[in-house]
Amino acid sequence: MDDVVLGSVVNFLRRVPPFQFLSDERLRQLVKRIEVHYFPRGTVLIRRGERPPDYLWVVVRGGVKKVLRSVTGEEHIFEVASEGDLVGVLSSVDGMEGQLDDIAIEDTVCYAIPRAVVDELIASEPAVARFFLGALREWVRASLTALERHEERPEDAFVLTAPCRMVARRPLLTCRPETTVREAARLMSAERVNSIVVVDEEGNGIGIVTDWDLRERVVAAGRSPETQVVDVMSAPLVTIDADRLLLEAVRLMIARGINHLVVTEEAKPFGMLTAFDLLVQQGTSALFLARAIERESRIERLAQILEQAQRQLLPFLLSRGVRASEVAQIVSEVNDRVVARVLALLEEELGRPPVPYCWLVFGSEGRREQTIRTDQDNGILYADPPDGQQEAARGYFQRLGQWAVERLVALGFPPCPGRYSADNPEWVLSASEWQRRFRSWMAVPEPQAVLSSLIVFDFRGVHGELALATTLREFVRQELSHSPRFLFHVAAVSTSQPPPLGFLGRFVVERSGEHKNQLDLKLGGTGAIVNLVRLFALEHGIEETNTLARLTALREQRAVESQLADDLARAFEFLLDLRVRLQLEQLQRGEKPSNYVDPRQLSSLDRTLLKESFRVIGRAQAVVRERFHLEQAGE
Repeated sequence: MDDVVLGSVVNFLRRVPPFQFLSDERLRQLVKRIEVHYFPRGTVLIRRGERPPDYLWVVVRGGVKKVLRSVTGEEHIFEVASEGDLVGVLSSVDGMEGQLDDIAIEDTVCYAIPRAVVDELIASEPAVARFFLGALREWVRASLTALERHEERPEDAFVLTAPCRMVARRPLLTCRPETTVREAARLMSAERVNSIVVVDEEGNGIGIVTDWDLRERVVAAGRSPETQVVDVMSAPLVTIDADRLLLEAVRLMIARGINHLVVTEEAKPFGMLTAFDLLVQQGTSALFLARAIERESRIERLAQILEQAQRQLLPFLLSRGVRASEVAQIVSEVNDRVVARVLALLEEELGRPPVPYCWLVFGSEGRREQTIRTDQDNGILYADPPDGQQEAARGYFQRLGQWAVERLVALGFPPCPGRYSADNPEWVLSASEWQRRFRSWMAVPEPQAVLSSLIVFDFRGVHGELALATTLREFVRQELSHSPRFLFHVAAVSTSQPPPLGFLGRFVVERSGEHKNQLDLKLGGTGAIVNLVRLFALEHGIEETNTLARLTALREQRAVESQLADDLARAFEFLLDLRVRLQLEQLQRGEKPSNYVDPRQLSSLDRTLLKESFRVIGRAQAVVRERFHLEQAGE
C-alpha cells in the first residue's frame, strides 16, 4: 500500500469509532494490515448459522443489510450499515456464528480487518476494548433479544399502534451544557449508549450529542476534548410524548431525517427511541425505505424501493391494525423522500437553480392521503427573479418540471390526465404569478373554474425552500377572508355530488357500462368528505391540508359542531380503509386499482357501515346548504 493510499485510509478510519481512539502511529500500523474487499450487490457476507470469515468490516462505499428470513421467505430487515459503519462485530469479538444474514444491498467496498488484529487491539488498547466489549456487545445483545422475541412469539412483537413509552430506552443519560466532550464521551461509554441528552437547570432538554456529533464535530473538526457539549450538540431537541404512538415516531424520524428521538413525559425527557429500536419493532420498515431512498442515485433502484413499499409495507401495516389514514401519512413521507431525491439528482444535472424554489404537491398528495399510487398532481413555486432574469428562470424551472415528471412516471407515478403537473407551464410559476392566479380564481369564481382550482388549494411544499409555500398559504388565507362569493361557489361544488344512497336507504349503483352494479367510493364517499372539510377549513382560515387534521382544528375552533366533526372523521376513516383494502386485493390479483365496488360483495357489517357513512355525508351537505343559503339561491 503506497503512502498516498495509506494516508487516505488513515484519514477515513480516524473518523470511525473505535479507531479514532488510536494514536496516529498505531493507526498507520493497523492500516498496513487491512485488506480491501469488494462485494457485488446481493453477496452474503455473513450467513445465519454459519461461521463467518474472520474479519471485521468497515463499510467504505455501498451498504449492508442485516436480515432475517421467515419460513415463508419473508424478509425482515433489522439494520442497515452504510459508510463508516461496522459489519461482523459479534463474530470478530466473540467468534460467534452468524445470527442473521448480512447482505450487500448494492455493490459494496469494505476495509477488512483480520480478527487477529482486532484481538490485538482489544488486548492492548483499553479505549478500543471498552468500545467493543461494552457499547457494541450490549447493543448487539439487545438486538438479539428483540430478535428472539420476534421469532418465538411474533404475535407479541410491538406494532406501530403501541405507545412510545413501551419501546423507549430508559433510564435516559443526560448532562449539563457545560459538561466537556471528554466527560460526555466517558459517560456514554460507561453506560454503553451512543447518545446523551443535554438538559438545563430545570431538566428541560435543549439538545443531544450522539456518536456522530463526536465523530464529525469534535474529532473530524479537530476540537479539543475540553470543548463544552453545548458547542457541539444538535439542537433544538426533537421530542415526542411518551403516550404518542410509534407510528407518529416513525413519521417524525423520517420527516426530520434523524436517528434519535427523545421521548418526553410532562414535557421532560423520559427515554430514548432510536432508528434501530423501530427497525426491530416494525419488521417491515418505513425507516429503512426512507434511508435507502436518500442514498440512492439510480432511478431503477428507486423504483424497486417503491415497489417494496407497495408490496410489503402497506399490507404489513394494515394487517397489524394500523388505520388507513395513518398508513397514508407514512407512505406520503416515503413518497416525499422519493420526490426530493429525484429533484436533488436533477439539480445536479441542470445546475444550481437560479433562484430559490419549492416543489408543490396538490390533491391527495398535498393532503397526505395517498396510499396506492395515483396520478401526479404537482407544480413549482419559485422566488421572483431579478429584473432581466425572468425568462432564464422560467426556462430552468419548466425544464426541471418536465424532467421531474418524466422521472416520476418512470418510477410508477402515473401522469395527471388533467395536466395538473409540473410538466405543464401553467403550474410552474413565480411567487407573484401564483398570487395572481389565486386572486383571479377568487375574484371571478365561475363554477367550472372553482371546480378546477380546488385541487390546488390543498397544496403543500415537499422540497426546496418550504418558506415559499408557507408565505403563499398565508396570502391565500388573507385573500379568502375577503372572498365570500368564492366560498359560496365552493359550497355549491361541495354539495353537487350527493352520496350514492337512495331515499329508502338503498345503494345507488351504475346501471350500465364498465362499472355496472358498482358505486364509486371516492366520488360520493371520501371525495365528498374532502370537499366539505376543505370548505370549512378555507372558511375559517385553517392552514392544515390533511382532512382529519382539518377536522381536529375545526373542532378545536368550534367552527363545526363537535358531533358532526366526529361523525365525518369516522366516516372518512372507514371509507378510506375500505378503498385501500379493496385496492390491495385488486393489486394482488394483478388488476388495476379502482375506486368502484359492488356492495353485494361486501360483508354485512361493511354494508351497514357504508350506508351510515353515506348518511353522515348527506347530513353534512345539508348543513352546508343551509349555512350558505344554497336552496334560496337556486343551487
